[in-house]
Amino acid sequence: MRDKKKAKGDVANSLVMVLQLGINIIVPILLCTVIGVVLTKNFGSKGYAIGGILVGVVAACNGAYRYLRGYLKRFESKEKHD
Repeated sequence: MRDKKKAKGDVANSLVMVLQLGINIIVPILLCTVIGVVLTKNFGSKGYAIGGILVGVVAACNGAYRYLRGYLKRFESKEKHD
C-alpha cells in the first residue's frame, strides 16, 4: 500500500516539475518577444523584435538550468535520506 502512495507521489512530483519547467521556458520568451514587438512598433526597427526573442531564449535557458539544478539537488538529497 505504501509503495502505491509513493509511486503516486513520485508521478505527481514529476508532473509538477515538467509543468514548472514549461512555465520557466515559455514566460520569458513570450514576455521578451512582446516587449520587442512593442519597441519595434514604436521605433520602427526590426532589430528590437529579434533582440527580444534572443534575450527571451537566453533568459529561458538560464531559468530552466537554475530550476533543474535546484530540483536535482533536492532529488539527490531526498534519495540519500531514503
